[in-house]
Amino acid sequence: MKRKPEELVTRVILPDRTGWESTYLKLRRRGSIDFPVLGVAAAIQRDGDGPVTDARLVLGAVASRPINIDASPLVGTKLEDEAIESLAAHAAKLAKPMDNSDFTLHWRKSVVAVQVAGALRVLRGDATGELPLLPRRCAEAAAATCA
Repeated sequence: MKRKPEELVTRVILPDRTGWESTYLKLRRRGSIDFPVLGVAAAIQRDGDGPVTDARLVLGAVASRPINIDASPLVGTKLEDEAIESLAAHAAKLAKPMDNSDFTLHWRKSVVAVQVAGALRVLRGDATGELPLLPRRCAEAAAATCA
């Protein structure tokens, strides 16, 4: 969009999102104004309770810019565990976390699959989307989960 210095945007028209369901999970250390360690935005479109007809997945905070993940493998599924786990593993392979937090790069990469799967389960309807805050000891953890 090009505009002249004296021009002002007065409205933005967004595409119709009828039939879409979406969720966003933000993994961060503290509950308030903390920057994300990982952001997962997921959206699906389906006809009623039928299979997925379109899907979108974007990762944030695990690269120098948001990463659009090809979510087309979800099309035709009803978000079965196998489809969720496969796409989550693929997304984790594409994540390239930067060294900009006190979490280890290995841990930040490994938690991507866990969070993507969680977001997709929210869309399936069997998860709440509530994420616990991360205790400081997780910064040194190399596993994908912390107690």
